[in-house]
Amino acid sequence: MTRDDTRLSGTPVTFRGRGLGLRLGARLLVLVCPLCSQRNAARGAERGICEWCAYVPSEKDEDPARK
Repeated sequence: MTRDDTRLSGTPVTFRGRGLGLRLGARLLVLVCPLCSQRNAARGAERGICEWCAYVPSEKDEDPARK
């Protein structure tokens, strides 16, 4: 993953209306954390957790992102 998150092809999602993530098949990437509001590092996004506060997304919290 690069710093340019727009090159990723996935479905944009939020987590109960907060933060920003991407649904890539069965994976959830956390780009902006819904708890601490920090932009996630590429390494954390790839692992599916927030590198700042260790938030792990739950599929039950996932909502489609508004355009």
